[in-house]
Amino acid sequence: MNSIVPADGEHVAIVERGKEDLDSLNRFLKRVGEQDERAIVLALAAFIEDTLGGLLIAYFRDCKATRELVNGFNAPLGTLSSRIKAAFSFGLSTEDQFKDLEILRKIRNIFAHDWEGVSLQRNDIAAMIGQLSGYTFDDKAAPTGGKELLLLSLSNCCVELYLFKDRIESGKASKAPDVSHRLTTTPPAERGRTRYVK
Repeated sequence: MNSIVPADGEHVAIVERGKEDLDSLNRFLKRVGEQDERAIVLALAAFIEDTLGGLLIAYFRDCKATRELVNGFNAPLGTLSSRIKAAFSFGLSTEDQFKDLEILRKIRNIFAHDWEGVSLQRNDIAAMIGQLSGYTFDDKAAPTGGKELLLLSLSNCCVELYLFKDRIESGKASKAPDVSHRLTTTPPAERGRTRYVK
């Protein structure tokens, strides 16, 4: 049993995984909280983008078409924006996660396209941070704003999505249901059994 340490350093979750499986997540969460504001925002967005890409690949059919859809030059699901929308559309993220990730995307865009005068305290950015869900694993009260709320809400999304991806990859959560069919006059051999993509 190993624990996951969020960006604020507080113990929040125990999962049954090997140490090596959680090292990259723990390293990221520990380091992100130590960065300046720009680095925090850009690192959270990059980690989420990568995790969502892995989650979509784990969930979809294991084939070249899936990899081309998610990765590579001009991949339709190759951007943070498209991955956030796809994950929500396919039921891989909750509505609160979707809203939090959309807020992160908007804040990331501000930081990425303005080289000076950007701060989490800027009115428009502070207002967006104030709209984050503040979801906590243990139902403790969330901070009311600023860097602490940003780190809490989005590091929790990082943990949840990363572990969900891992559960699909390890067969503990289902892949996409296979709803494909062909027209035939022969009745199906099996009825009522859900098939999953391979």
